[in-house]
Amino acid sequence: MTQSRVKYGILLVAGLLSACANHPSPQQTMVDDRYLVYEQTYKAYAEAEKKYLNLLFNIERMPEEEELWMMKRDQMLELLQLRDLMLQARGELDDAVQDWEKHLQEAQAEAKQAQIKQFNPNFVGRDGQRSSPGQLLPGEVKGKNQRW
Repeated sequence: MTQSRVKYGILLVAGLLSACANHPSPQQTMVDDRYLVYEQTYKAYAEAEKKYLNLLFNIERMPEEEELWMMKRDQMLELLQLRDLMLQARGELDDAVQDWEKHLQEAQAEAKQAQIKQFNPNFVGRDGQRSSPGQLLPGEVKGKNQRW
């Protein structure tokens, strides 16, 4: 009877793992979406930063150009906005990852709970863990003088 429970537990865990592998959880999908948003925002920020540095280089070469200074101010505002968006996207990504980790821990706890053997209700303590009266539990050693 215990072998059938063990087989059932193994099948349950295998089914849970295969279901998780084939169909991503909503938490995993959220992490993927948030990562894409963060990645796109980061790329936009990096591109704007390159433009800003190029603009600074041009201002250094031609400081008398009034238009370059106005472009610098506009580019700086764009950089600040993109930085705020990037930080917000990163925060959302971190939150989504934490939710996914919680989901994985819950799934692992459920799988572990399915693997726990049911103890014999007729006995108490460590004796309840024995499937038969003569079974040795982990940590118990059969003495040399004892016959079982």
